[in-house]
Amino acid sequence: MAQVRLKNIVKKFGDVLAVKEVSLDIVEKEFLVLVGPSGCGKTTTLRMIAGLEEPTSGEIYIGDRMVIGVPPKDRNIAMVFQNYALYPHMTVYENMAFGLKLRKYSKKEIEERVNEAAAILNIEKYLKRKPRQLSGGQRQRVAVGRAIVRKPMVFLFDEPLSNLDAKFRVQMRAELNKLHERLQTTMIYVTHDQTEAMSLGDRIVVMKDGVIQQVADPITLYDQPANKFVAGFIGSPPMNFMPGKINKKNGSYYFNNDAFKLKIPDEMKSSVVSYDGKDVIFGVRSEDIYDKLFATLKPPEHTIIAQVEVVEPMGSETFLYLRKGAYTFIAKVGAHNKPKTNQNMELIFDMKKTHFFDPETEKTIV
Repeated sequence: MAQVRLKNIVKKFGDVLAVKEVSLDIVEKEFLVLVGPSGCGKTTTLRMIAGLEEPTSGEIYIGDRMVIGVPPKDRNIAMVFQNYALYPHMTVYENMAFGLKLRKYSKKEIEERVNEAAAILNIEKYLKRKPRQLSGGQRQRVAVGRAIVRKPMVFLFDEPLSNLDAKFRVQMRAELNKLHERLQTTMIYVTHDQTEAMSLGDRIVVMKDGVIQQVADPITLYDQPANKFVAGFIGSPPMNFMPGKINKKNGSYYFNNDAFKLKIPDEMKSSVVSYDGKDVIFGVRSEDIYDKLFATLKPPEHTIIAQVEVVEPMGSETFLYLRKGAYTFIAKVGAHNKPKTNQNMELIFDMKKTHFFDPETEKTIV
């Protein structure tokens, strides 16, 4: 196990700047997740750590060793790919043992390591099978097992669950969490799925256009997004955004647009005072909007009436797609709450959990 350090990493593909001045310290035994939309630079960053891509400039350290120019096989890392990359003509045992044979390990040690990894992943009974005889989830376990037998300093995962169906993705997320707890080693994981990132990462790195937007633990990322992009990317459904202005009246501050007006809590005053009379973007998560009939707190200055456009039952909860004037937003309410389409509803916004963003920089104000 080892720490990994990236220092001012830049990667260009011709005229395309894929990764821009990325600096990142990944501590020993950490499970770090790189997340972002397609093309954000997360996989390129992972491949540079692995040695499959060389950075245009910058430094990469694994442990205390600078590894720029060091071949992948000499970096003491193991990588698990999206497509499993198993040899179809080999058995599970042979796939897991292959890398060790190339490194001239003894037959006894190979057998011990393969059996140990198979026991950890509960795939002992599949050791004599070929990959084509396995399900997607089983193949992914074999790919992880092939990495485990090497006992690397760092594990790298490149969207390993994206080929699995929803049920197996949930199951494999739990398996990876247990694996990290058991192995106590450094793991770096790439995904475009924010749910996967939130459930796996000790810390999460959110990337966009080759730039790190925020690095934080899952709860901080969710409750205190650094900017509008992070706020919209993390969370399902995405955060609701609406433009408007902040205005002061009788010592209090209000967010208002041409459809509604909401009082800003007094504890947020110091953050919004410089935006008096200015444009802002208002953000609220769907779970922080309540049906007034079921809400325990009913401040009138946090209440609006909106029309229900779509009702989407999700089993344990219901998503309501609502309209107020020119603005649409989503509320997440209890499963029992299923209003009719085109019905008007009185809703309460939990203003203590709302966010405001600068419309030009898109950075968080509150």
